[in-house]
Amino acid sequence: MTAPARPDVLAVLAPGCLAGRTALVTGGGSGIGRATALLLATLGAHVAVTGRRPEALDGTAALAAASGAERGVLTVACDVREPERVDAMLDTVLGALGRIDILVNNAGGQFVAPAETVSYKGFRAVARLNLDATWYVTTQVAARSMIPGGYGKVLSITMSPRRGMPGMAHSSAARAAVESLTRTLAVEWGRHGVRVVSVAPGIVHTEAWERYGLDPAQVSTVIPAGRLESADEVAAMLAFLASPAGDYVTGTTIVVDGGLDVSGPGSAFGTS
Repeated sequence: MTAPARPDVLAVLAPGCLAGRTALVTGGGSGIGRATALLLATLGAHVAVTGRRPEALDGTAALAAASGAERGVLTVACDVREPERVDAMLDTVLGALGRIDILVNNAGGQFVAPAETVSYKGFRAVARLNLDATWYVTTQVAARSMIPGGYGKVLSITMSPRRGMPGMAHSSAARAAVESLTRTLAVEWGRHGVRVVSVAPGIVHTEAWERYGLDPAQVSTVIPAGRLESADEVAAMLAFLASPAGDYVTGTTIVVDGGLDVSGPGSAFGTS
């Protein structure tokens, strides 16, 4: 099955609204990261994408070129869990782009398991990717570019439902920490012209989601909107926040989940 696209939701953003801006998207080789990188580039930003798989990043760059994005997309392979590799990646990106105006912390992942069966190593693996890497990339981009430049937008992907999702204790803990970090950094960095926002999607129909082996129709029954979310819908919210329209939004989490967080008990993921 091919993940659904929603070009109609992208049309609300004005062409050129990100002209002159630079952006770095982590996890930019697929799913939300790819959709976001393509949209930001189409809107005029000079975009760099990073991720562990060079071939996936090349695919994003090829799609950007085919879409007619004026500046194209720079690809830099990097495992964001490793600080020294992040440092080298940022050397390359800043050398090419000059600065980073927009950072999209999208790299993340987890596995489904009851909390009592998750090993310490497994918990730390999820936390390193979803929390530690987000903290390190964000603080380094801020220190090296945004704070000295007096401007920046940090947009971090978290997760809904925020009320709890059985089988996701490790990821839920890490994502909640990112939301808390968002609030604190917004207060600390506001005087530097840096805005910090988290975006919490619901169940997004991507190629990665399909690997769970779940039936989209069945999962959709727990979502008030009645369907899964598309990556384009998340990308559109991120682009809105990155645009001048989002300049007064900071220190909060925008939940974009089709009502999943308020739909009551139950989970889209079984743990039995």
